[in-house]
Amino acid sequence: MLDLFKKEEINSLKQKISQLEEENRKLLLQLEKKDEKSKKTIAAKQEVDRELNEARNKISSLTNEIQTLKKETSQEFKFRLSERLSKNRLEEIIFSLSRYQSKISTLVTVYLEKDKTPADVAPGQDLADLFDTCALHLIEKIESSTGKIIFYDTNRIVNLVIIPVFPVVRSEFVLNRQFDLEPLKNNLEYDKILVINAHAGETIIGIVESDIFAEHEIVRSSVMGKHKQGGWSQKRFQSLVEEDVKHHADKVRSVLERMRLEHKDIRYVLAGGEGKLVKMIMEGYDFPLVMKAMETIPGGNVDQVLRDVLAVRCYWI
Repeated sequence: MLDLFKKEEINSLKQKISQLEEENRKLLLQLEKKDEKSKKTIAAKQEVDRELNEARNKISSLTNEIQTLKKETSQEFKFRLSERLSKNRLEEIIFSLSRYQSKISTLVTVYLEKDKTPADVAPGQDLADLFDTCALHLIEKIESSTGKIIFYDTNRIVNLVIIPVFPVVRSEFVLNRQFDLEPLKNNLEYDKILVINAHAGETIIGIVESDIFAEHEIVRSSVMGKHKQGGWSQKRFQSLVEEDVKHHADKVRSVLERMRLEHKDIRYVLAGGEGKLVKMIMEGYDFPLVMKAMETIPGGNVDQVLRDVLAVRCYWI
């Protein structure tokens, strides 16, 4: 009886051993698969790291090339001088240009309307024979809402680009022994303009005749400052600010309407400051509008406003 019991126990143990061996075999297979997968993952990671390093090296190389090109470009294509000139200084330059002449036709005068290029107004002309590559690049680089006026000497003695106060109304290209200055002189003439330096809280508006303010008004109103933590919600605060700005714009519009009725011959409106506020003020009016860069003028200095608005930008190339 005892032998029978031991025999059954041995058989049970053998069966468990067989089961454990089978489980061990399965676990070894799983481990082998995991090892293989791990090896593949490591290999893939190494490949990705290699490609990443190559990409970083390429990026670094390209970045260096870009920086080099930027330096070369900035050295090659650079204005000799750029400055804002008062109307009086511009008239002095016009006087000097009127005295300048050459023995043969080497002086190029170009008047460009907005978005026009020298090639647009010189059909049949080989501009490469007149302008060097650097000059053409710089001329096209200049942005202007009123067009460009170019005085260019092919002998490289006079090379000047003027951004006029008022828009160029007709494009022209002239090659002669003297510069064609008459369109520029005509561009400087005006009967009456309206000037608006618009800033929330304080806006200067006035009528300019013969380079002086015939009349002007400083419109002031209360506009909230920046939102502070712990105050109203940002949304509520912004709504109140917009109401203040709209109220300010309405006050300026009432002055504008009065001036419009009293002055029927306004040629242009020269406006600057805060673009959104200018748009609110000018909504519904169809005056020819010229946008100018205008800063807030401390103390409502209208003489400074006038100097800024009548100044021209000049580039020596």
